[in-house]
Amino acid sequence: MQEHGNSVQSKRWMFTSCLALALVVFLISFSGTYVAQASNEETTVVVTDGLGRKVEITTPVRRVVIGYPIATEMLFALGAEDRIVGIDMPSQKSAFLNSLKPDVATTVCVGTPRELNIEQAIALKPDLLIVGRNQELVESLEARGIKNVFAVMAEDLDQLRASMENLGKALQEEEKAQQFIKYYDETLELIAERTSGLPDDKKPLVYIAGRDGLLSTCGKDMYQDSIINMAGGRNAGASEDVSAVARGWFKVSPEQVIKWDPDYILVVRYAADVTPQKILDDPRFQGVSAVRNGRVFWFPSNLNSWDCPAPQAVLGVQWLAKLLHPDKFADLDLQEDVNAFFSAFYGKSFVDLGGVM
Repeated sequence: MQEHGNSVQSKRWMFTSCLALALVVFLISFSGTYVAQASNEETTVVVTDGLGRKVEITTPVRRVVIGYPIATEMLFALGAEDRIVGIDMPSQKSAFLNSLKPDVATTVCVGTPRELNIEQAIALKPDLLIVGRNQELVESLEARGIKNVFAVMAEDLDQLRASMENLGKALQEEEKAQQFIKYYDETLELIAERTSGLPDDKKPLVYIAGRDGLLSTCGKDMYQDSIINMAGGRNAGASEDVSAVARGWFKVSPEQVIKWDPDYILVVRYAADVTPQKILDDPRFQGVSAVRNGRVFWFPSNLNSWDCPAPQAVLGVQWLAKLLHPDKFADLDLQEDVNAFFSAFYGKSFVDLGGVM
């Protein structure tokens, strides 16, 4: 009888277990179906783009077309790279982006930031079309009935933050966007605490050799100017004696560079026909303080530019602050911070990607 009782008890336990298991499976299946249905339900969000436009976006956004390389890096940092169905030519050819996602090179090209192939972009039926700060282009797209256009403008510290926040909202990646904003704000607050009280005579004069070579530099309307100011420096290109022409990347003469006598010369990685060594060897500039003291450097990094208004620009601020004021940032382990940032927002550490500052 005891044996029979044990057998019944065993069978009852097996039946109960099977029933419980079936119930769990059903609940998981039902829950999964409900979650899938809920996540696929269309809603409308309103975001503000870089031109100050209120843009209505129907979510979820599954198809994104980008005509601006800085926006491409923003999407990668937000974890939305798999939604890109059309891309600008510089992004398509970016070794950095291809190292993260090899099919970037074969993604449909929609032209360049200056010449968007509008027909191609529209044919891809994007839920979200992202362009640069080109008011004329935006108006042209709107005239064709394309309303889901987001213009990215990030030429100062606040604009970069706002671009990431609003794109995060449009893509339903608010958590990732807030993760970035927290890092960004905390980093800038720390740097500001240590540099904001510096008198002008303690702020080194910085000259950036820009996109068009040694004799082009950045005006005060560019993100590079914000980086220099935040890092405790002064931008030569924001000087009053060139204020009439200092917009974007603008041309200067050798005599102007010599007159400024910058303490540091920084060369952006995408500069045309110039390297730090060429500047150090140039006989015209041997009397300039930066050349005399060997303070001519590449602006990091070899992977992606830290001076551009993309997410990693916050690393450029850290790098420059430590370069200009090593005594104030002796405790900053930049390599550790950079590796952690790349791992958090690009999925691999800076070193693992072959990064060199």
